Amino acid sequence: MSARAAESRPSAHWGLIATLAIAAAAALYFVKANAVRYLSYDAAAFGEEFWSRRFGLLPHLAGGATAISAGLVQLWLGLTGRVGRLHRNVGRLYLGGVVVGCLGGYYLSFTAVNPPGWTYRVGLFFLTVAWTVTTAVAYVAIRNRKVEQHRDWMIRSYTVTFAFVTFRLLDRVLEAWGIGPFEDRQRMLIWLCWAVPLLLVSAILEFSRSGRRGA
Repeated sequence: MSARAAESRPSAHWGLIATLAIAAAAALYFVKANAVRYLSYDAAAFGEEFWSRRFGLLPHLAGGATAISAGLVQLWLGLTGRVGRLHRNVGRLYLGGVVVGCLGGYYLSFTAVNPPGWTYRVGLFFLTVAWTVTTAVAYVAIRNRKVEQHRDWMIRSYTVTFAFVTFRLLDRVLEAWGIGPFEDRQRMLIWLCWAVPLLLVSAILEFSRSGRRGA
């Protein structure tokens, strides 16, 4: 390892720690504000819309919360080179969370009521498709021992996983600013929360890959 690389590693780790700490704080806020109330398991807490669909909502929330939590640990382990048994076990936990969350997500996308309407349902469906595809590609890549490809697709997968947190945070911000009625925000954010971050992350990963090739 060069002297420059050795010097840059601690600062890179601190940057990663700060990024993951912010993500963890946002995830905890999401769980507290949007998921804890469902632990009471009664119709009043779920509301009329979700009580009848609770057998899809609960797996979706449980799988998503598992994937969000395990993904934070997995990203830290993977991006800092800690790819031993713990990394593999946390990866299996993450994969299981995504599978359960996706099953609930597909169910919710097909059973959503009006409003907010078909635009929201289609957005939720393709969010779940993106979640499925990015995670599946990451899994196939590591099974084929394509470590760099696996790392990049895991970052994409977690970007989509985190979309559920992004959705709620943006909704609270837009509501506080008085932007749009509730239904319009839902239709917009169900696409914005994953499509734009995924596009930006993919561009960053591509530029990073190009830089590594040119080095």
